[in-house]
Amino acid sequence: MIEISIEQGKCTRCGRCVKVCPLESFLAGKGRVPRVERQQNCIECGHCVDVCLGGCIRHSSFPESKIHEVKRELLPTPGQLMELIRSRRSNRTITRKPVPQEAIDDILEAARYAPTAENTRNVRVTVIRDAEAVGAVEDSVMRFFVRLAGVLMSRPVAPLTRLLAPDLYKGGLELKRFERSWLAGERPCTCNSTVLLCFSAPSGYDFAMHDCNLAYQNASLMAEAHGISQVYMGLIGVAMKMKGKRSARKLLGIPRGHKLCAMMGLGVPAFRYERYTER
Repeated sequence: MIEISIEQGKCTRCGRCVKVCPLESFLAGKGRVPRVERQQNCIECGHCVDVCLGGCIRHSSFPESKIHEVKRELLPTPGQLMELIRSRRSNRTITRKPVPQEAIDDILEAARYAPTAENTRNVRVTVIRDAEAVGAVEDSVMRFFVRLAGVLMSRPVAPLTRLLAPDLYKGGLELKRFERSWLAGERPCTCNSTVLLCFSAPSGYDFAMHDCNLAYQNASLMAEAHGISQVYMGLIGVAMKMKGKRSARKLLGIPRGHKLCAMMGLGVPAFRYERYTER
C-alpha cells in the first residue's frame, strides 16, 4: 500500500502538488495545506515529490535517499544540446577497444530515464558484451540471410524478386557484399560492435515499440556524449522478427514474454567526425 503524507510545518501552500498530480490525489483550498486523497490511485510518477517547494511530501515509494536536487548549473544550454543532436552520427569506424564500463552504466541510466507512454517502465535493456556472444549473433543472422538470399537471388527466382520486390532484390545484392565481408572475418551485421543493447518490452504492451525507441534515443545521445559509436541494428531486428520470438529469446537473452523492439551496437570509434551537414 502506498503511503503519502505532508509535513504541514514545511508546506508553503504553493499548490504545486495539486496541479501536477495526474490522478488528483491531492485536494486543497486556496491558501491551505493540501489534503492527501485517493492515494490508492497513485501511479508512482513522483511528480508531487519533485515539484514540492518545501520538500514536505513524504512518499513511501520515494525515500529521501532517492530524491535529489536538480543541479541546474550542470544542465546543457539549448545550443549545447542542439550541437550534440546535430553532430550525432552512426559512426561505423568501430575498433576492438572495449567500451568503458562507466560509459555503459551512463548509457543504461539514460535509457532508464526515458519517458514512457503509461509510466509503466516496461522496457528492458539486455546487454551483450561477451565477444563470443556478439559473434554468435553475427553468425546466426548472417547464416539466415545468406540462406534467404540464396533462394531469392537464385537463377529461377531472381527475375521475379526483381519484378515483385525491387527493394528486396537490392537488399540481396547488398547481402552479397556482406557475405564477402563476413567470410573475411569482419562482422558486417553488427558493424564490428563490441557491445549490443537489446531493447524489449512485453509482447502484449500497446506502446512497446514507442517506449523502446524513446529509451534508445536517450541511450544514443548519452553514447555520443561519451564519444562512443552507436549504430541502429535494423538488419538484426528484421532477422529476429522473421525467425520468431523463441529464436530471439534464445540468441539474445531477452526476457520471456518480451518482444525485441530495437537494437543498438556500441563501440569505440577509430575517429570522430569533425563536421555535420545540414539535413
